Order: sequence, then structure tokens, then C-alpha cells
Amino acid sequence: MSADLAETLTAVDGPALAAYCAAYGRWKDAELNIQKFGTVIKTGTGNPVQNPYLAVAEKAMDLMRGWLSELECTPRSRAAHKAEGCI
Repeated sequence: MSADLAETLTAVDGPALAAYCAAYGRWKDAELNIQKFGTVIKTGTGNPVQNPYLAVAEKAMDLMRGWLSELECTPRSRAAHKAEGCI
């Protein structure tokens, strides 16, 4: 964690950080399963379908992106915050 981030986060950010961590864990698990089984899997009848873990990974990435923005941990959100004169 950078010094700037450590100075920016406070105790009230704990739930948001925990939510980010949960989404990260979900994403990491999904990515491991995508690596293990591939992006296309076969159904019980042998038909190829998209691996359901792809949707899990994409949803988790969306959640992570949202929490990072909320916590001002993206370049765009930090730049916007500085532009407003808040830092």
C-alpha cells in the first residue's frame, strides 16, 4: 500500500475495503477455474458452452472497479479528486 493511500483511507473505509477484498477473492477464484477448465467447457451431453466462471470473473471485476473508484484508488478518481482541490 502506498503512503498516499494509507493516509487517505480511514476506519470508515473499512467496509468498502472489505467489499473490494471479497470481490477480489471471487475474481481470483474464478480466474483459477478459467485457467483450469478453459473458457469453453462441454456440457454433460458434449455441447460446448462458455465457462460460467467467465461471468463470475467479469462481475467481480466490475465490482472491484467500482470499489477502487469509490476508495479513490484509480488514476482517474485520484486526478478528479485533486482537480477539485480536495487533496
